[in-house]
Amino acid sequence: MDINDLTDKILDNLSNDGTRWEDSLTPTDPEYMMHSPIPVGYNTIAEQRFLMQNLLIGFNGGSLLDIGSGRCDLYDVARELAALNNDVVFYSAIDHNPIMTALGEEKWGLQGIKVGAFETSKLDSHHWVVASGVFTQRRCETEQEDLTKVFSDIDILYNIAEQVVSFNLLSPINTTHHEGFLYIHPGLMLDMLIEKYQHVMIRHNYSKDVYTVLIYKF
Repeated sequence: MDINDLTDKILDNLSNDGTRWEDSLTPTDPEYMMHSPIPVGYNTIAEQRFLMQNLLIGFNGGSLLDIGSGRCDLYDVARELAALNNDVVFYSAIDHNPIMTALGEEKWGLQGIKVGAFETSKLDSHHWVVASGVFTQRRCETEQEDLTKVFSDIDILYNIAEQVVSFNLLSPINTTHHEGFLYIHPGLMLDMLIEKYQHVMIRHNYSKDVYTVLIYKF
């Protein structure tokens, strides 16, 4: 399946109502942490899956490293995309929250999900390196320091990726800004990434708030 066909499939999925039982779970339900989209930062399962599919456009299978994996839901999307090409995904992940990594291992039958900070952990190279939601919160005292930190972290991801790095960011354009969150103009991001890495794509195609960046190494 080529990228255009896959994009059409993703958009078709988003256009459907897509309401699932997970969306109706509340914090008092025992399955809330395991299955609800809300604890991992989404309003609905359809929204979560579309964002993850957008991060993986062009993924045909192979090894994938999920940075800031949370509950490891990206594994399920990657597995489906690989299957469309009669391939499999060799999934690895790291997250700083041991509760979420334990949920991910239980939910998907995974083993060996790392707990820690990706910046200081020893990570093997993978075909794809994906960081969903990692760069949405401010981590430094000033915006300039935050920007420097983001580009330093992107470089870490680029150096362990063999084919593609993908991640998402918050856009400052026509959106409400919330305290503690980091907004980076997509034009600035594109200019700086092309200057350093050359082969870059930005997809501002599904939300006023969030855009996706892909850096190619092939």
